[in-house]
Amino acid sequence: MWRAAAGLLLLLICVAGCDPIAGSGAGDPPDPKAYLRSDQPTQTAVLTLVAGYPATDYQFNYDGYGGGSLVITIPLEWQVTVQCENRGTVPNSCAVVTGKNDVRPLEAGWSTPNPVQGLAPGQSASFVFTPTSAGSFRIASLVDGNEASGMWADLEVTTGGQPSITAG
Repeated sequence: MWRAAAGLLLLLICVAGCDPIAGSGAGDPPDPKAYLRSDQPTQTAVLTLVAGYPATDYQFNYDGYGGGSLVITIPLEWQVTVQCENRGTVPNSCAVVTGKNDVRPLEAGWSTPNPVQGLAPGQSASFVFTPTSAGSFRIASLVDGNEASGMWADLEVTTGGQPSITAG
């Protein structure tokens, strides 16, 4: 009886620490600065968004940060290449949108292919966008239910400065 109880306890600990639906267990998200490179002379930036990053216990995130806690700042007229990789267990996408619950990218081509279907787990894709108006936007997964589950990052387009990425 003691061995059966110990085995059940071990199973419960493993299930609680490694949830295959919500993520891979507790952990510290990485430094977000590792996911943005920029070049002032050419006014270009490369943003890497890893969907379902395993550093947290919840997979609806980019680079380990969900619910808008990842803040990306891009100056007007900078050309941004977004590299989107899906490490989650469900389809995810990356799309520049205006606000909450949008079902289409802000502009044609400002998303991974088929953003409503999303990228299957293990797939990646990229797209390029150049913001022409300042304001607050989002980069979100347009797969049904993902954004509502926290799969979005805050995108701030500014009239000057340098590209940056922070987590709050």
